[in-house]
Amino acid sequence: MATISLHQEQPDQAQGNKPGWMMVPLPIGEPDPVHRLVMIAAETATRKHQARPEAGTGIFRFVAGQRLWYRQFPRQRSVNLVVTNVPGPPVTLYLAGTPLLELFPMMPIMGNLTLVVAAMSYAGQLNLTAVADPDRCPDLDMFTHGVRRTLDDLARSVHAPIP
Repeated sequence: MATISLHQEQPDQAQGNKPGWMMVPLPIGEPDPVHRLVMIAAETATRKHQARPEAGTGIFRFVAGQRLWYRQFPRQRSVNLVVTNVPGPPVTLYLAGTPLLELFPMMPIMGNLTLVVAAMSYAGQLNLTAVADPDRCPDLDMFTHGVRRTLDDLARSVHAPIP
């Protein structure tokens, strides 16, 4: 499940949050990381244009909808990973004259969802955070190693000469 924004406005005209989500199957059996990324990007682009309900706007949806969603979530079986990305500020931020060097996103685990991944850009960086329930997802090290290896493979493919 990927979190998305349902804004119809331009980014500089957006009025508040309009969160939503979409399901995106991951082609984990594809061995080529570049082809796998192309497949994910194509599927994501297709799914972004499909209608979906908002995750929460207005006090009624927040109170009634969120309570129902949280009550049912521990028994859901359709999602085993949530990924979210947040575009952060493109420039360095300062607090009392001191620059903020890095910014890392955090996402909670809940229900029977045992692994969440968040990505956030900040001042030319991209930082990833993976949070897992250690009792129900004991192989977080294997997951993060695989992510690092795939990112390294993608970076090498960008710098490889074109045949």
